[in-house]
Amino acid sequence: MKNILILFFCFFTNNAFCQNWDELLVSKQIDCSSISYNSSLYFVKYMTENQIDSAKSLLNYWETKCGMREPVFRAKILLSLKERSFVDSVLHEKILYNIINYQNRMEMIKKALYYDYDNYKQYYGFIPPGQEFDIYTRDLADDLKKTYNPESIEYLLSEFYSNKVDSDSIFLKIQTMKYEGTALHNDYYEAVNEVVNQSLYHGSFFVGTWIPTGNLTLLGVHPEIGFQAGFKHKKINYDLTISFKFINSPNHYYVKRKNSEPQLSKHFFGGNIGVDVGREMYSKKRHEIQLVAGLAFDNLEVIGEDKENGIKPYYVYSYDLSIGFAYRYYIKRFTYIGLRAKYHIVDYTLGNKVNFTGNPITINIVIGGLKNPFSNQLKALNYKNKYW
Repeated sequence: MKNILILFFCFFTNNAFCQNWDELLVSKQIDCSSISYNSSLYFVKYMTENQIDSAKSLLNYWETKCGMREPVFRAKILLSLKERSFVDSVLHEKILYNIINYQNRMEMIKKALYYDYDNYKQYYGFIPPGQEFDIYTRDLADDLKKTYNPESIEYLLSEFYSNKVDSDSIFLKIQTMKYEGTALHNDYYEAVNEVVNQSLYHGSFFVGTWIPTGNLTLLGVHPEIGFQAGFKHKKINYDLTISFKFINSPNHYYVKRKNSEPQLSKHFFGGNIGVDVGREMYSKKRHEIQLVAGLAFDNLEVIGEDKENGIKPYYVYSYDLSIGFAYRYYIKRFTYIGLRAKYHIVDYTLGNKVNFTGNPITINIVIGGLKNPFSNQLKALNYKNKYW
């Protein structure tokens, strides 16, 4: 009997010991999936029964346990609108994130892509799309909308959550002057400016003509092609520009070579590489005018290579200071077509190889574009600007 009692004692103490370890070492995780789903159902119940205090308490618990997720945010906004206690401070700092989250939810419902929810449950706050909570908040927002002035921020939010209009329209409306000064308007432009003020990549291709003046007219007018690559920061463009001009001169001209008599030539081929800076002087809707200036290195091949006769190409060189204007018309968010005219100050007499002077003018048709590496964020915000 004594041995049996000892065995029972050891069995129960061992189980108790193991149970204590379980309690000490294995912590129970908060399951936001269950908390969120059940909270959403109870929120609908309390609101339907007009138990506002219980609904408030529930939302505080829900937020404490699972964070400020979109369904919680939506419920808090609509509750404040129902109580007519909405103030800007109700808007959480993640207002834009939550608006986009709700837009994505409505898009999922519209296209019946419910399988996406299984992959992004946490993003959607563990609330299945298109069920009781979504239906109730949509209907509640639609009722609340009727009680507010159409010019008010309260109406804007009610209209958005009622899902009666294109959800993208909320960002278009925020950009209008009537919401200026509201927290929603300020948060929106803070997010937009953070992206817009980033440098934009710029690239362009151009074709045009190189038109000499003064004694330089002896060389004739020549076609020109080139490209630019650089970036635009705020209102200033910085570009590396490379261009070429070609086709032989219509007139003969003399070229002096070292230790030889002057030689007649009609050969003409030129290259130019430099840096251009453009300052935006006027910008409205799709139109933009820039003041442009450049510093470049220019060369002309005045005698072509002749391998049979052992003649090597012969060049004259010059600096190139330029100034002019550029016009751009944005045909798409990222693409423009434009016209650029520049006056160039050069001196091809450097090196005493040719004796004609003058300054050329270039006129180019330009096709180019700008790209912001964060442009997808502006698309999500439906920002309307010439670049987007």
